[in-house]
Amino acid sequence: MTTLDFFVTLAFYKTEASMFDGFANVWTPVLSARDLRDEARRVRVAGEPILLFRDGRGDPGACLDRSSSSPPEVITLEARLPAREALGLIWIFTGRETPAEGPALPAIDPVRPLVVHGETWSAPFARVLEALLDPANLPFTWAQGAPEEPMLAFRAPGCVELFLPTNVPEKRTLLYCFPETGATTRVLFCATRAPGEDDMTSWITEYFAATDLARERASKAAAIGADEGLTTTRDLLEHMV
Repeated sequence: MTTLDFFVTLAFYKTEASMFDGFANVWTPVLSARDLRDEARRVRVAGEPILLFRDGRGDPGACLDRSSSSPPEVITLEARLPAREALGLIWIFTGRETPAEGPALPAIDPVRPLVVHGETWSAPFARVLEALLDPANLPFTWAQGAPEEPMLAFRAPGCVELFLPTNVPEKRTLLYCFPETGATTRVLFCATRAPGEDDMTSWITEYFAATDLARERASKAAAIGADEGLTTTRDLLEHMV
């Protein structure tokens, strides 16, 4: 069997009110589409374990993962979550009902899917956003010119687009992040491949070097927040206002 074409049964499931605390009823990308092939993949979103799979037609599927087996043999309809594939990413909706509109996508040519790399940061979601939205944390220096401050655009709930000082106008760079747990955040580094660009190694090396400061400050802010008793995403967001 080359695809996971199955129905799924839950031992139990939570009510929607208690699902995805602080991150409910939103579309979020969770994985590169290239990483979801024949085998199911597990991710965690806002404390909820999620199973990702492809059905017999190759379409992505997602469900709450309450099974003790790996992978589970059966999945009920009650466990299913809306899922989409777009721009080389697997998206899920953190709620029961499929919304009328799909995920809000950046204006990127759909035939040029994003190159994606994921990292888990040891900081709460709100602290990561706070760090990423501060241009001082992203000191890019490019070989073709002097250092410039990147411009930022934020799209709720967790997308930061960087308009970088580069001589390649077709280049698009985005960071998608979502809470894994109350203390960790998954960050997806995404970029379009410029025309004629085959090797992304230099871009990835420079990109990660530039985000080291943001990662460090997010972790330090998380430690300070813990000392202040700010442990939940909601607490941290309120503290930031």
